[in-house]
Formats: sequence, structure tokens, C-alpha cells
Amino acid sequence: MGLGLTMASYSPKSRFSLLSHNELETVLNWRNKPHIRQNMHHQDTITWTQHSQWYEALTNDDSRLFFVFYQNDRPIGVLNFSQYPSVPDTFEWGCYIGEDNAWPGSGLLLEIAALQFALEIESANALYAEVLSFNKSVIKLHTLFQYMPLEDGPSFVRDEEEHCVKRFKYKREQWQHNKAIVLNRLPKQICAAARNIEFEV
Repeated sequence: MGLGLTMASYSPKSRFSLLSHNELETVLNWRNKPHIRQNMHHQDTITWTQHSQWYEALTNDDSRLFFVFYQNDRPIGVLNFSQYPSVPDTFEWGCYIGEDNAWPGSGLLLEIAALQFALEIESANALYAEVLSFNKSVIKLHTLFQYMPLEDGPSFVRDEEEHCVKRFKYKREQWQHNKAIVLNRLPKQICAAARNIEFEV
């Protein structure tokens, strides 16, 4: 398979539910985990006040959607979308897994779920993604799913090393053509789990 996955003998149910006030503490704990903060544009620890203000702004912004990723009814991460500025019918997306013991193929399921939601459910023209250049695992996933690489974003320095923002795009017609090809390359458990993805909007 070449993916380095030790797959469980079952395929989980994936449910994506819009963030509610009841999940705020869980999401704050995830946002402040070192392995998540290191892959974000801003690495500072987030306070409860800042988190609450962020949530209030989110609930009043029709251009953004923030889903909690439930795996077999257990919250394990997030998937978020925003309308890409100045480009009609284009979504930008991001995600992370907040729990350490999630199903081994969860990152692949997030890739599939993002493409399905933006390009199938919402019928956007394109899906856009930004990844910090040292986040090799996510870049590898985007390459596996055949995202189109764009010109690199601005450079920045972190820990005395220069990095850049890698940019990717996926057009709806491209996904319509590639979907079956991409899924057929994945382990059977992933394909089975991909048929059990649900969004609650």
C-alpha cells in the first residue's frame, strides 16, 4: 500500500457536526496541543477569552463553517471551511486530529470528507488549501489525492529556519474525474469508511 498504515479490522462511521458551545472546551484543548500549534500560522497559546471571542465571531460569519469530526460518536478533530477571498465559489479548508488514538486512516478520511463537502455537497468550483512547508505528511496527502500545486506563498522564519506556505487547488471537474482513481489506490478499509461519511449542517 505504501501508506505506512496499520489498518484496524473495521471501518468507522465519520460524522461532521457544526461546532456548538458544548464542544468549546474540547476544541480549545486541541488547539493548544503542541503538535497542532506547530503547524499553524500563529503558535501562541490560546486563552479561554480569545477562544470565546473566536467562537462568537465564527457564529456571526456566514462565510465560515467549522465542523467537529466525530468518529463512532467520539469527537477526535475538526474540519473547517471558509469562502476564499476574491475568488467566487471557492472554499479554503483546514483540519486537524486532536486525539492521539484516532483510527489510523483518519487523515485520509478528512481529505475525502473535505473534497466531498466542498465539491459535491456544496458544488463549489474549487477547493483551496495552504500548508506550511515543513508539514510533510499533509503535503504528501495532498499529492496522493492529486491536488494541483500553485505558486508558493510568502516565506517566513521559524526557529531560525526559512520556510514557505505551500498552496494547492482542486477543481470540481478534476475531482469528478479523479475520485474513483484516487479511492481505488487506497486501502479497502478507507474506501469502506469513505462510504460512511455524514455531514450535519
